[in-house]
Order: sequence, then C-alpha cells, then structure tokens
Amino acid sequence: MNNSDINSMKIGVVGAGSWGTALADLLCCKGYLVDLWVFETELKKEMEKSRENKIFLPGVTLSENLHPTNNLEKAVADKDLVLVVVPSHLVRQTA
Repeated sequence: MNNSDINSMKIGVVGAGSWGTALADLLCCKGYLVDLWVFETELKKEMEKSRENKIFLPGVTLSENLHPTNNLEKAVADKDLVLVVVPSHLVRQTA
C-alpha cells in the first residue's frame, strides 16, 4: 500500500464516547475522512452544529473531516478500516 492508497482510506468509527471521538478526530487530523457512529440522536446533531462532543469530550474542537452519523450501516459500509469503540458490555448488541 503506498501513501496515496493510505490517504484515500475510508474509515468508520463505531462509538462516540470519549475514546471513540478522540480516535476519530486524531485520524481526521492526519487527513483521513471518518464517519463516526453516534448512538444518541441529539448528540449527533449537537456535534454537527458545534463541532464538539460536549458530553464525552468537552472543549475539543472536532475536525471538519469527521462526519457524525446515527446510521450504523453508513458508518461501516464500504470502509477500508472500522474501529469498534463501544463499551465492552455493548459490543455484542452493537455487532
């Protein structure tokens, strides 16, 4: 895989808690476009509006490359890499 392949990778992150949001934003800061699955509808709307996860990662401005979504299928479909970052007791239910 060369650099142009890496830079065009499509990434999905499942779970918008503090760790999932931080990982997604870090990837975005590296230049990747990331779809972040957010369970809470209102949190997703707030993240789009304010570019901040005020519940789980307050005070951190999120990259414009980060795309919050409540649609789990959209977050994982046609991705080169998917990170599942939900609490351990929710992994089975989410999968």
